[in-house]
Amino acid sequence: MPNANAYGFMTLAEFYNQRISNINGGVQRVWEAIQMSVAEYNRVSGATLSEFAVPTELAMEQIELPGDGTLQPLDEHGNPLPVVPSGNYQVAYPIQGGGTAWGDNRVSRELMTVEEADRFTADSLQRDGNWLVRHALAAIFTNTAWTFNDKSGGAFGVKGLGNITIQPLANNDAVKYARKGISAPAVDNHYLAQADAIANASNPFPTIKAELHEHPSNMNQPIVAYVASNLVTSIQGLTEFVDKDDSDIRPGANSDSLIGMISAGPGDEVIGKTKSGVWIVEWGALPSDYLIAKVMGRPPLKMREYPAPNLKGLFPERADVDGNHIVRRFIRYAGFGCFDRVAALVYQIGNGSYVIPSGFSAPLAA
Repeated sequence: MPNANAYGFMTLAEFYNQRISNINGGVQRVWEAIQMSVAEYNRVSGATLSEFAVPTELAMEQIELPGDGTLQPLDEHGNPLPVVPSGNYQVAYPIQGGGTAWGDNRVSRELMTVEEADRFTADSLQRDGNWLVRHALAAIFTNTAWTFNDKSGGAFGVKGLGNITIQPLANNDAVKYARKGISAPAVDNHYLAQADAIANASNPFPTIKAELHEHPSNMNQPIVAYVASNLVTSIQGLTEFVDKDDSDIRPGANSDSLIGMISAGPGDEVIGKTKSGVWIVEWGALPSDYLIAKVMGRPPLKMREYPAPNLKGLFPERADVDGNHIVRRFIRYAGFGCFDRVAALVYQIGNGSYVIPSGFSAPLAA
């Protein structure tokens, strides 16, 4: 007997090859299986995305930056003047809608099996997963600010905030970020590129580590790089790369081994770690020649949702359209924007300057 693809249909596994119309309470039981599947999917997808995004209901907020400077000179009669902390930037988050559906009519409804309903539901969940990943990646890959017309972020009775600015990662704008040591805050750019392919003489990972760890909020934190599949072979060819499968080899003059392990998060597979201290995770969802590196445990994005509980997450709807056609809809309202603008960076391989990958320029049309 085939295994159910959607979580809730495990309760109907014994009826998998039967028509829904032949099962006692079949239509209602299938609807309950759909609802259970969506609830479990929301739990798992939220946990998977948590490395990149945290939920919010805010439309806009101000991020306070660490202060800088040094002590004021004093003699034995002096008192320091009060200092107002300086340094902040404003971020905002969009909210967009998406949906999919499957349905039946009076004939197909009588003939439909539990297996078919399971497959239709699993396909719908997969489409939402694709939507979430694409929109989250677009928020990271887009290196320019863009305007969103907000219609719901104001106080009760207010139609919204109007035009708000969605910010990217640090992109050499006017914001000055704190740096380690006693260096003065400075503008920064977290959209990097190199024309050469990845090789020992053109290894991006020491630069990646230095760029992220120069900020006090990131110092001494582990770094993970999510890399496109076409970059894996060249990364594995680096002298400093340590494959995860070498766990039986102890450090020596000619070889090193990787003993620890991390979760792949939204990626496909942890493939190893560089000796410069960057974990490497293959993620097939990334466009060729791009990688995203981030400090572990510090999501760079926030995912905005409406404050109404019934509008959070993916939610199902069932509608009798005309007495013949019945549809099961799957609806999502959410949006992504950067809030910790130095917690991650993007690196493009094979181009001298950064270019937003095709199909990932925010805001996405769908």
